[in-house]
Amino acid sequence: MSAAPTLADAERTLVCERCGVAFGCTRDANNCWCAEESYRIPMPAEGSDCLCPDCLRAAAADFEAKDRKSTRLNS
Repeated sequence: MSAAPTLADAERTLVCERCGVAFGCTRDANNCWCAEESYRIPMPAEGSDCLCPDCLRAAAADFEAKDRKSTRLNS
């Protein structure tokens, strides 16, 4: 898993919608740290933007927990 690009190397600087930390984004889906993560969650709602690495991982864990709960309830 690659690290998020440094702010100096990033194509653009984003501010995480959850925690407010600045992080770098390359906008290159083939070479982006987020594309290399082992999970997939829904894209941000229209008008919102990406999450920093820590918040994205936390959101994925929340999403996975909800998905497991839903699966158990429907079994």
